[in-house]
Amino acid sequence: LQPDAGLIRSVRVMLGDPPMVILEEAQRLGVDLIVAGSHSHGDGLNTPLGRTAARVVQLAEVPVYLVPMLQHR
Repeated sequence: LQPDAGLIRSVRVMLGDPPMVILEEAQRLGVDLIVAGSHSHGDGLNTPLGRTAARVVQLAEVPVYLVPMLQHR
Protein backbone atom coordinates (compact mmCIF):
# COMPACT_ATOMS: atom_id res chain seq x y z
CA LEU A 1 0.00 0.00 0.00
CA GLN A 2 1.02 3.56 -0.63
CA PRO A 3 1.76 5.59 2.54
CA ASP A 4 -1.06 8.03 1.70
CA ALA A 5 -3.62 5.24 1.39
CA GLY A 6 -4.27 5.55 5.12
CA LEU A 7 -5.69 9.03 4.51
CA ILE A 8 -8.63 7.64 2.52
CA ARG A 9 -11.58 7.30 4.88
CA SER A 10 -14.18 6.02 2.44
CA VAL A 11 -14.83 5.25 -1.21
CA ARG A 12 -18.20 5.60 -2.92
CA VAL A 13 -19.17 4.43 -6.39
CA MET A 14 -22.01 6.38 -7.96
CA LEU A 15 -23.85 6.15 -11.26
CA GLY A 16 -24.54 9.09 -13.53
CA ASP A 17 -22.90 11.69 -15.71
CA PRO A 18 -19.44 12.04 -14.08
CA PRO A 19 -19.14 15.84 -14.04
CA MET A 20 -22.66 16.26 -12.67
CA VAL A 21 -22.16 13.58 -10.00
CA ILE A 22 -18.90 15.24 -8.91
CA LEU A 23 -20.50 18.68 -8.75
CA GLU A 24 -23.61 17.45 -6.91
CA GLU A 25 -21.48 15.61 -4.33
CA ALA A 26 -19.20 18.63 -3.89
CA GLN A 27 -22.25 20.79 -3.20
CA ARG A 28 -23.82 18.20 -0.88
CA LEU A 29 -20.60 17.89 1.12
CA GLY A 30 -19.92 21.62 1.16
CA VAL A 31 -16.35 21.27 -0.11
CA ASP A 32 -14.00 24.24 -0.49
CA LEU A 33 -11.96 22.71 -3.34
CA ILE A 34 -12.40 20.00 -5.98
CA VAL A 35 -9.28 18.06 -7.01
CA ALA A 36 -9.58 16.28 -10.37
CA GLY A 37 -7.35 14.58 -12.91
CA SER A 38 -6.95 16.67 -16.04
CA HIS A 39 -6.16 14.04 -18.64
CA SER A 40 -8.13 12.99 -21.65
CA HIS A 41 -8.66 9.40 -22.75
CA GLY A 42 -9.07 10.55 -26.35
CA ASP A 43 -7.06 9.30 -29.31
CA GLY A 44 -4.68 12.19 -29.67
CA LEU A 45 -2.36 13.84 -27.21
CA ASN A 46 -3.54 17.23 -28.48
CA THR A 47 -6.45 17.25 -26.02
CA PRO A 48 -4.85 17.86 -22.62
CA LEU A 49 -8.15 18.41 -20.80
CA GLY A 50 -10.68 15.62 -20.66
CA ARG A 51 -14.44 16.09 -20.96
CA THR A 52 -15.12 15.51 -17.27
CA ALA A 53 -12.42 17.91 -16.07
CA ALA A 54 -13.50 20.57 -18.56
CA ARG A 55 -17.14 20.41 -17.44
CA VAL A 56 -16.21 20.44 -13.75
CA VAL A 57 -14.02 23.52 -14.26
CA GLN A 58 -16.74 25.20 -16.30
CA LEU A 59 -19.59 24.58 -13.85
CA ALA A 60 -17.98 24.40 -10.39
CA GLU A 61 -18.91 27.00 -7.80
CA VAL A 62 -15.66 26.35 -5.89
CA PRO A 63 -12.04 26.34 -7.09
CA VAL A 64 -10.88 23.27 -9.04
CA TYR A 65 -7.30 22.02 -8.78
CA LEU A 66 -6.36 19.95 -11.84
CA VAL A 67 -3.72 17.25 -11.45
CA PRO A 68 -1.92 16.55 -14.73
CA MET A 69 -1.57 13.01 -15.99
CA LEU A 70 1.89 11.50 -15.99
CA GLN A 71 3.40 11.06 -19.42
CA HIS A 72 2.11 7.95 -21.16
CA ARG A 73 3.82 4.97 -19.61
